[in-house]
Amino acid sequence: MTDLRCAPWTRAQGVDPIGSATSFDALLLVEWPLPWPQDVSEIPALAAAAGHGGARVMTVVPHTLDASLRVVHRRRVATHRLAGVDHVVAAAAIPDLLARILEDPMADSSALASFAGPAPAEVLVCGHGRRDTCCGRWGTQVHAELAARGGPARVWRCSHTGGHRFAPTAITLPDGRAWADVDADLLEAVVARTARVAELGPHDRGNSAFDRWAQVVDRALFERLGWAWLDTELTAQTTDVAAGKRFARVTMSWRDESGEHHADATVEVLREYPVLVCGQPPEAATKTSQELGLASLSLRRA
Repeated sequence: MTDLRCAPWTRAQGVDPIGSATSFDALLLVEWPLPWPQDVSEIPALAAAAGHGGARVMTVVPHTLDASLRVVHRRRVATHRLAGVDHVVAAAAIPDLLARILEDPMADSSALASFAGPAPAEVLVCGHGRRDTCCGRWGTQVHAELAARGGPARVWRCSHTGGHRFAPTAITLPDGRAWADVDADLLEAVVARTARVAELGPHDRGNSAFDRWAQVVDRALFERLGWAWLDTELTAQTTDVAAGKRFARVTMSWRDESGEHHADATVEVLREYPVLVCGQPPEAATKTSQELGLASLSLRRA
């Protein structure tokens, strides 16, 4: 019998998750006790920040039962790096703190009185069950297993990462990369950079620094250049989407110790597929998504 939950069904169709990562350059993680509503914007204390648009706002399950709550502010300082600082305040002070940070979300907020120290490497695992049952079931299990192992990264159960059809989903920080169909072993190996990059493709949703078309090219370069790619800073990047939005031309330029490099690529729509409502057949879906693929890639040196 066909499993009509969104994640198993999408996996059975062999859908490549690349290009499905949400793009952002600033991120606010707010400790907030469960239960969460379907959307964090429905939490009164977070509504203004969630509607601001200057940063992505996500909730995370508090690590302690203290009266004070942690807010993590991350901002992009490099192509593959979002620097982060921790703030600790009383729950009642969270709206004011978020508003203060959002005055300039790309600025360093460590001078604020609420500053509690630099943020460590982090793994966000979606366990937002009220948003999607697949995330609530499998994401919660992955989070519990990974958190129990300890390790160098701080592990959070977080609100919706997007792409619940790829559950369990996760985001690693500071690189800001989104992942699909994860387990604790995979996330541990990603954090330690011991995973074989060539085997990460089916799990790689893309880098949040890029639009969905450029995410495809970024992954291709990651696969070619290995973990060193995540230490590379781009000097230029363009995306030119064709009329009809069935393909796009993407360019990337970067410099390393061997000189200046350029990539020219074409990315195309491979197919459209239904985004299932869990438990309902594909024909009942009200939304569709596009699977993207790399049509061509050429590399050259200046």
